[in-house]
Amino acid sequence: MGVLGKDLFNIGRPIDHVKVRFGDQQYWIEHCELPQTYGAILTELLNYDASEYGQAIDRLLLEKGKRDSRETLNAFEEVIRKFALLPYYSLYVEDYDTLEPGIIGGLINDANAPALADKIISDDGHILNRYVWARDDILFIQRRYTWFLDELAKGQTSEKKKGQRKHSLAEQIVERTLEPYVSGRSLGEDRAVDAPRVNVQYMIYEPTNSKPEAVEQVYFDRLADFVYVEFMKGIQKGFIPKRCGNCGKWFLQEPGATYAYCDRIAPGEAEKTCRDVGAAVSFQAKVRNNDIWKLHQRAYKKYHARVRKGTMTKGEFEIWARGAEELRDQALEKYECAETSERAAITEELRRELNAR
Repeated sequence: MGVLGKDLFNIGRPIDHVKVRFGDQQYWIEHCELPQTYGAILTELLNYDASEYGQAIDRLLLEKGKRDSRETLNAFEEVIRKFALLPYYSLYVEDYDTLEPGIIGGLINDANAPALADKIISDDGHILNRYVWARDDILFIQRRYTWFLDELAKGQTSEKKKGQRKHSLAEQIVERTLEPYVSGRSLGEDRAVDAPRVNVQYMIYEPTNSKPEAVEQVYFDRLADFVYVEFMKGIQKGFIPKRCGNCGKWFLQEPGATYAYCDRIAPGEAEKTCRDVGAAVSFQAKVRNNDIWKLHQRAYKKYHARVRKGTMTKGEFEIWARGAEELRDQALEKYECAETSERAAITEELRRELNAR
């Protein structure tokens, strides 16, 4: 992986030799004007079902080994169709015909079929490597990055509590003793698989309808190399894939956020998202397992009932509710730091204050 020089010398380079421009908070893949968010492609790959593409590769290699000309061509066409739809590649491969124009153009001509089939059957990797490597890279990424991200999530609170300092991703990696793994794209699986060598050019890039930006320009030959750089730049900037606590799928957590659930429609729900469902479950567990929260909720329901009965105005209730939240948060802070013998007094004091009106 490396930079070949000015774009003047890029004529004729393989379609899988891809130029990426990395900016401050987003990046651009060549032939695609849409800006990408750091970690977005890794997140998509972690959720991607690669079974169909893997089966297409297996079939192609089987027919190639059998030297069956017609079935080899059919299998090859299926592979490149699916390749053009893969995460990352689908962003810059405009049409699968652009992958192998010399071969695809001849598939409709039966007279050329034997020669085209021989070209694929006798291929030493010049044609097929990019397709086989894509499968291998996706499976590798799903295995190793899932392991790393699951290890990073162990022992951590799912969401930051009020007033709690949020540690940077780098600090979290150190706390989990994972820092030795980040220096290689294998994330520690194999010491022989070191981080890819990245040669960088800098340029001023002016995206459509946006201000000019100084960017790093890097070329990639392998998906695994690109994902490693995208992931590490995301770590630097605060973007990271996170597993949803409800549906189990991955979502991209952005800087400053501490969500435990994604915003997809939750399984079995028509409108509620995983975040809606998870928030309700978390709140119920919070109330169930904490005396301070129990007291606050009982008082809240009591005073809210007065609004329904007409013995308290909505404005009076809102004033009470704001004060009750402050009393609750103050009591929670005391409660968490107190000895067990002191907690009953804190709870009783809060009960009196909440019901003083």
